[in-house]
This record gives sequence, structure tokens and C-alpha cells, in this order.
Amino acid sequence: MSASSRTHLLFLVSVAAFFGFALTAAEAQSQPQAQKTTAEPVVQVTIGEQVLAFSERPRLLRLYQAADLAPANYWAASRLISAKQVEQLAQKRQHVLERLEQLERVARSKQLPALAAAAQGFAQQIPQWPLVGAEWIGRTKINESLEVQSGVDVERRALFSSFSAASSDMDANPLLPAGNYRLLPPKNLGPWQVTVVSAQGQQQFEFDESDTVRSLLQRAEAFTADNDLSEVELIALTGLAARTQVAYYNDGKALPPVHGLILIDLDLSGLDAEWQNLNQQISALARYWNPQS
Repeated sequence: MSASSRTHLLFLVSVAAFFGFALTAAEAQSQPQAQKTTAEPVVQVTIGEQVLAFSERPRLLRLYQAADLAPANYWAASRLISAKQVEQLAQKRQHVLERLEQLERVARSKQLPALAAAAQGFAQQIPQWPLVGAEWIGRTKINESLEVQSGVDVERRALFSSFSAASSDMDANPLLPAGNYRLLPPKNLGPWQVTVVSAQGQQQFEFDESDTVRSLLQRAEAFTADNDLSEVELIALTGLAARTQVAYYNDGKALPPVHGLILIDLDLSGLDAEWQNLNQQISALARYWNPQS
């Protein structure tokens, strides 16, 4: 082969190599674009058999609109159930149950049979509590009185009757955290009700605006079981909690939490400081109570 022929052949090889490299580069440049079109959604929400996928973090209102839901009555009652919260809730429940078992043994050793029976009563019922592992999305701020929460219209006697008030409040229409969820939509829970929860069990009562927490505790015969009962924990539909006085000489006259809980504490006054946070742990667990069960 002549020198000119070899030069020509090398040129053709170089051209082919160049175009081959250029094609490979073009394919490499197109790869990120393909990844973008097939990327996992930032937020994915399952509602029954429907799955909603969002490429960007949506606000709660957008989720309601996409799912064709009507959030006007129970905006703040929405529950976004995530695997992370389900696992954390199971751990919290197990921890509280272990503490209650320990408390029962300690109470018996200290000759406190009433406290031992109360610890056993909570330990027996907590596994059946209707709790959901939910992210608290759309939670409203609770003031000292439940009737002045954001989104509440007392005159219309509906807990969350003002959708415009809730949706205009950025705290009540937050960006959803990234992740996969199952939405438990809000629904009409009927007339005003409250559940009184104590070591003896659970009692549900209907009430109206003339009732107070103390009057409902009297109907539940809570003062018969504990005539020294002076304060209780109120857990609202939103999962937020507040304490109120209920003794006859110091009655806070609080409105019962609509579709929420009145939680009667364990009497831990006779125990060491290491036990004084157990009621707070029980309350934290009860905040995951599912009012739609």
C-alpha cells in the first residue's frame, strides 16, 4: 500500500472514530433527559384505589382539589399516613406499654393497689386504641378556647365550617413533605361528641354549647372514681392538647373538644420523679387517635 493510500485510510478511520464518539456523546447527553421523564414523583398520595403523583411538593389544598374532595367541614382532620409515622407510632405505643407494666409492678411493691389497677387498666386498653401513624398536615393553631381556633365558626355550630379561613392561612395550607402517603380524607362526624378516656375505659357523650368539661365528667361519674380529680387533658380533633381545671372550687368551664378526647391522668403523685412524665407519654400517644374509626 502506498503512503498516500495509508494516509487516506487513516483519515477515514479518524472520521469514523470522531462520528462514533460524537454519537456516544449525544446519547450521553440525552440520558439525563430520559431520567427526568421517568423520575420518581416527589410526593405520591394514595386515596382508596386512586394514586396521585406530584413532581413538586404540593400544598394541601392542591391535593384536595386533585382528589376532588370537599374540605370545608373538617379541614384540619386530614391524616396523611406514612410508613415512617406508622413505625414510630408502633414504637411509642410499645414503649408506653412497657412503662405501664413497670409501673404496675412498682405500685404493687409500694402497696398502692389503686395505682396498680389503673396502670393495668391503661395497659389493657391501649393496644385497642384507634391510632393512626399520620403526619399532622393542615393542623390549626389552638388558642386557650377551642371555639376560637382558626377555621371555627361557633355561630354555625360546625367545628371547621370556614374553608376560606383555613385555606387562606398558610399554617393551615402547608407544603406536603416529600414522600409516599395514604390519605385518610375528612368526613362528617355527625353531632358534637367527645370521648372520655380513663384507666376504667372509654365513654362517648354527645353534648352542646351549654356543656363544660366538668359537666361531662360528672355524667361519666369520673368524680365518683376519683373525688380529688382536679385537672384533665383535652385532646382536640387536630391532635393538639391543652390542660384544664375541673375541680368544683376551680372549674375552668372549658368547652369539651368536639370529636376529641378528655383524658384522665394517672395519679403519680406518690412516686419518684422518674415516673412524672408517664402521663405526658400517654397523652402524646392519644394524639394519634383516629376520630373516623
